[in-house]
Amino acid sequence: MSGKRREPVLAGVDVGTTHCKAVLCTPAGTVLAQAQRRTPVDASGHAHDVAQLCRAALEALAACTAAARRGPDAVGITGMAETGAPLDAQGDPLLPALTWSDPRPAAHAERLRRDHGAAELHEVTGVLPSPKVPLAKWLWLREEHADVVRRMRTWAGAADLVAHALTGAVGTDATFAQRTMAWDVHTGAWRPDLLALAGLDVDRMPAVHAPGTAVGRIGGATAAALGMAPGAPVVVAGHDHLVGAWAAGVRAAGESADSMGTAEAVVTLADTAPDARATGRQGMSYGRHVDGAHWCTVAGMSSSGALVEWFCDRLLGLGQAPPEERYRRFAALVEQAGEGPTGVCVEPYLHGRSAPRPDPARRLTMHGFQPRHGLSELAKALLEGASYQARWMAEAQGELVGAPPHTVTLLGGSVRQRTWSAIKAAVSPWRTLVCDAPDAACLGAAAWAGAALDLDPAAPVAARRPVDPPPAAADAYQRAYHTVFLPTVTTSATAGRSATGPVTDAPL
Repeated sequence: MSGKRREPVLAGVDVGTTHCKAVLCTPAGTVLAQAQRRTPVDASGHAHDVAQLCRAALEALAACTAAARRGPDAVGITGMAETGAPLDAQGDPLLPALTWSDPRPAAHAERLRRDHGAAELHEVTGVLPSPKVPLAKWLWLREEHADVVRRMRTWAGAADLVAHALTGAVGTDATFAQRTMAWDVHTGAWRPDLLALAGLDVDRMPAVHAPGTAVGRIGGATAAALGMAPGAPVVVAGHDHLVGAWAAGVRAAGESADSMGTAEAVVTLADTAPDARATGRQGMSYGRHVDGAHWCTVAGMSSSGALVEWFCDRLLGLGQAPPEERYRRFAALVEQAGEGPTGVCVEPYLHGRSAPRPDPARRLTMHGFQPRHGLSELAKALLEGASYQARWMAEAQGELVGAPPHTVTLLGGSVRQRTWSAIKAAVSPWRTLVCDAPDAACLGAAAWAGAALDLDPAAPVAARRPVDPPPAAADAYQRAYHTVFLPTVTTSATAGRSATGPVTDAPL
């Protein structure tokens, strides 16, 4: 008489800019264990030691297996796009992993724009030239580290590096490949002509696997170190913002996700590709969703959670405080600001605006600050400015795909700031949902790991709750969006600033 078949356990790992996170869960998405480790970065802030990066991710995974007292039957990995490292023929890193935020390839990104046309590159690859795209990094490497390029056997993104540490194999998926500026989003293949610009070829790119297809299987020694059985398939699930959106149920045309972290991404799904030229003019990228079927338009804001970090560092003096203490102090301060709009209009741009209407000259600036305003109003005004900006991004995407989103789902670590979610709902004319799962990207990666076991990756959906703002607050915020925010941010970057100046010069 046979016993009852054991239910599989799935693992999801998220190799993030600030933290490496892991969860163990059931195929239905019930979390059994979760853990995180700080993502290591060097003193420049623009490179990760590859061994330390992989160790942080695997320590988080090992902590989960220890807590659950069993290992996963499959592992899915997501993480930040554009960050990666060149590997030699033995699979050893030739350099630390270069971060997506590394500014050193800027001149090469500009050369791509000038010599090959930003619109033309965007039409093929779905992304615009910028220092963060790996193609610009490879051009920089060819000029500054020519020997590295000659010895490079393959390129591995952050998630690919962790998969390699688990399996010894290098592979990726299309949502990462389409962030390199060397992948044709229409044909689903590497572009030899673009790779040749950096002295590379298709054979030195990672294999791109179909959604839910394993890169390899965990070897015996690695499995033993992690407290699990060998042979579990490992799937590179894709770009963290998209994988998190999948976990939160954003899977059909007309749905949008607002992925809130250190940086923020608004993602809108459609059945067909958007107009490439119009999308490029708005500073947005496009490509395939993690399911390989839907198209997605992506707009980014580099200073989202980073605004809160800036405020805690510069104005609260909490640079050395633990993250939870920083967030608690900030949230308590925001609560003191009262209900409704503050009357202070903040342009939420620490490092320029990438979308819509790209404007690298924009900077963090406030308008309407009065002597009666204090730190609490300024803290809340930062959240208001970021919320207005997110609505603008989603609105512009709706125009690009032909209809405004019927729902926007908020997800990511910043949803812990409940006031922020409430402001976003009040600002927006569409239905706002919140996915409270703190590790949505991990859950999405685990779902796609399940596909390697022939499980349905659409089965688990993280719970979402609606946010229904008071009508008076919604009216006030939407009026401010149209009459104050949009007119302010669509003026020239230097017009009308003498009254308030940059926020760092404002009297507080």
